[in-house]
Amino acid sequence: MKIRNLIYAVCNQLLRPKSWRNIFITYDAFGIFSRYSHISRSTGRPKIMYLSKSDAKKAADVMSKKYGVHFSVYKCIWCDGWHIGKNSRNKVKPETVIIRQKIPFIMQSNVLYETLRQYPIVDLAPVYDRGVRGRTLSARESNWLLAKLRESGVKVIIDLRTADHTDRYDSSVADAGLEYYSIPIDSKNTDVHQIIASLSTLFGLMDRGNFYISCAMGRHRTDIAIALYYVLHPLVPFEDVPEMKGHRNIEKKFFRCEDIATRLNSVMRAISSDELELLGLPTDYESEFNRRKKHLFDVNRNFKC
Repeated sequence: MKIRNLIYAVCNQLLRPKSWRNIFITYDAFGIFSRYSHISRSTGRPKIMYLSKSDAKKAADVMSKKYGVHFSVYKCIWCDGWHIGKNSRNKVKPETVIIRQKIPFIMQSNVLYETLRQYPIVDLAPVYDRGVRGRTLSARESNWLLAKLRESGVKVIIDLRTADHTDRYDSSVADAGLEYYSIPIDSKNTDVHQIIASLSTLFGLMDRGNFYISCAMGRHRTDIAIALYYVLHPLVPFEDVPEMKGHRNIEKKFFRCEDIATRLNSVMRAISSDELELLGLPTDYESEFNRRKKHLFDVNRNFKC
């Protein structure tokens, strides 16, 4: 920590329009002294550094429009740059964003999906605007598809398989020039604390984008992982409900949510206050968890979308 940065950061807090409230009522101003003001809770890596306040402000405005919540900028005391942050009170959506809740699924362009849909990848589908999902490409005859993933812009493979995981697939992914992460997730057999411990990594990879997330069939475990991302990640707007591709039968207009609910509920029951804090969630998050879970299921039961 440099004294110059400390003085600059404190002065910046004092000059804010709501400095008195931030210091003596909400205590938000004291957040600059936390190591998490410089390091991301989800990835454990340094946050993106902007060289000037104006650059950070431009990026914050873009993120506010994208996620529907307010992002602020602050001078970092741990490095020479500026960072972007938000607090729990900034989760209130502006009126223009709340209107979007009437739309069942938010339609977002996905360059990866549009590029990859020409290839025979089973159950390929977009995941928001930043990644794709599908069946695990672990068969030897699928190695050429791993190369196509890399050529199309995919950077990382997220493998959700449990007992059916094979080390050979790790090597195939590495040979294709891709990063590989094994994050075992299922409805009830995987230890719940193992899943909770992996959530910050999962959320960080999904936030980073350019991922291919998969399970053996590309459907059920993938749905559970994406549901966990929506329900337990504070950066995902309430109205951005993901489609549970593996559990929605469009033709029969049937949505099966039991195994998704089983895993979501097991995580919420087992998660500690410290683990909630590591995910950037308040200790009283259960009511918001229930609200999001209900909205996730209600939207996926709507077959007019």
